[in-house]
Amino acid sequence: MEDTEKRLEKVDNKKEISDSEETFNIIPDEILEAIPVEDRSRVKSMITQTMVSSVMKRSNPISEKVTSEHISKLIENSNVQDERDRKERKSNKNYQVIFLLIGLLFLGFLIVFLKDDKDLLYKIVIAVISFVGGFGIGKTKIKQKSIIN
Repeated sequence: MEDTEKRLEKVDNKKEISDSEETFNIIPDEILEAIPVEDRSRVKSMITQTMVSSVMKRSNPISEKVTSEHISKLIENSNVQDERDRKERKSNKNYQVIFLLIGLLFLGFLIVFLKDDKDLLYKIVIAVISFVGGFGIGKTKIKQKSIIN
């Protein structure tokens, strides 16, 4: 009886060794040797789980119902949204150019009418430059926050 049990244990051990050899044949020997002995069983189980999960098909009921018409509709909606985004960016650029022109006209107006009072002109120019700089810093921070979020 004991002899039969020992034989069965040997057969089980051989099966375990052959299973592990099949699994570890996927991993190159250099990498396998670099893995500590106590971690090899965990690596084996992870590889086995990965292999099993890739074989098993996980079906999604929605993905089975999607047809080419649905995909075409999604692409069409995406194109429409892209066109809207382009128009919005273009209008924003137009507003920026208009604000720049108004600012330059205002600065030219100040220079022409305040050329006699240079002290006041310098103070106003410094104030305008400070305002524009602060405005630019604020816009940059808002953009960075929107990118992060």
